[in-house]
Amino acid sequence: MLKKTVVMAMIGALAAGAVVSATTVAFAQADVIKQRQDNRKAAGAEMRAIKGVIDSKGDAKAIVAHAAKLKELEAAFDKMFPAGSDKGETKALPTVWSDMAGFQAAGKAADAAYDKLAVAAGSGDMAAITAAFGDTGKACGACHTKYRVKQN
Repeated sequence: MLKKTVVMAMIGALAAGAVVSATTVAFAQADVIKQRQDNRKAAGAEMRAIKGVIDSKGDAKAIVAHAAKLKELEAAFDKMFPAGSDKGETKALPTVWSDMAGFQAAGKAADAAYDKLAVAAGSGDMAAITAAFGDTGKACGACHTKYRVKQN
């Protein structure tokens, strides 16, 4: 009788552990999806700030800091797509996980565009900054086209 009670207790503990683990995984996935969304919102804010400087013909040197922040956000973003995080309220397409090498290459292309933008901003040449900003937008858009749900 004692043996049966111990076995039943172990089964109950394992079942409870499985429920907790599944719940933890679901929360972790939701957290990483929220982190991705927050990261991209921050990147969008940086891009709008850069556009504001360009449009106002403001201090070109201010764009250097925005480009640096974009690089920081991109470095973190690349790590926010663990296996299984394709479930939930995400705008990431399945191609992120089926073509991870391509997705990471798109991130590297965006990162290189941020570098060029920072160099152009450091020069103070507004024409060079505007061109580099356009290239940055294209790099961002290339990733959106292949790896993100289309916006309405």
